[in-house]
Amino acid sequence: MNDEALDRLAGRTVGFIGLGLMGRPMAQNLHAAGATLAIPRRAAASMADLGPDRIEILETPAAIARAADIVILMLASADAMVEVCLGTDGLADAATPNTLVMDMGTTDAATTASIAARLQEIGAAFVDAPVSGGRIGATKGRLTIFVGADSAKDHERVFPLLEVMGENVTVMGKVGTGQAAKVVNQLISFSAQVTVAEAMALARRSGLELDTLIPALAGGAADSVVLQILGPRMAAEDWSITAHMSLAEKDLGIVIDSAEAHGLDLKVAAVARERWADAIRGIGPDHDIAEIVRLVDPEFSGGGWHGGGDAVGSGTGE
Repeated sequence: MNDEALDRLAGRTVGFIGLGLMGRPMAQNLHAAGATLAIPRRAAASMADLGPDRIEILETPAAIARAADIVILMLASADAMVEVCLGTDGLADAATPNTLVMDMGTTDAATTASIAARLQEIGAAFVDAPVSGGRIGATKGRLTIFVGADSAKDHERVFPLLEVMGENVTVMGKVGTGQAAKVVNQLISFSAQVTVAEAMALARRSGLELDTLIPALAGGAADSVVLQILGPRMAAEDWSITAHMSLAEKDLGIVIDSAEAHGLDLKVAAVARERWADAIRGIGPDHDIAEIVRLVDPEFSGGGWHGGGDAVGSGTGE
């Protein structure tokens, strides 16, 4: 979090729907910066450690829209987006020309366009600002954020919030371009994670010490953020939750749909998605992405998270 932003949100009420693995620490950073949070009742327990000060617990998305002129969404699926925005007692039922809805999850182009159009019909604004950086980046306020906004005014309204949650914030263009950039990000990231898993398995079977190999690769052509983050976790057989495997398959599905819409056949994306599908079938959708190395080489230990409401990262939505 940018320390200069710590007092900028005092006196502001921000709606936040989707307080899961990523959303919760993002909302906590907004609260720490002085914002009052308007949240759904079903998410109240997950935010209880903040205490009652500057927390408004409301029953419906419509009620949240009435309480806050900016509502952030960090939802797990397109279906959830449609329900929250356009369903009964959804945001659209209470939105006014002063309402701005900002989608910070990963949403397909068609859903983004339809929700943006509906909100704009009633005079409200819509911004897509998907993020990259995982739970660690969300917790530290160091997310990478891709912003799609139809006007400079819309970007100016959300920028004080974005600088609290992110470190690398880039306006990509009009509404929809934020999600387009996120699609590219996810293709590179989740394909690279499969490759790193295969490389770590090959290295260990070849008798190499991973704790020696990974620093040796630093700065060379094989180095990457994915290697430097996931490699040591695979070496340590650390399967604590940072992102669920189900997210990788879902997002690569969005990548493939986007490619087909633009007349492209992305063969690496298709293979990567199938590997994540194999990992989900063999290990489990709610296990951490680092565990994909166990699909490649079962000699890496088991013992990852097997569910349970008290587990770290036990949800990606509300």
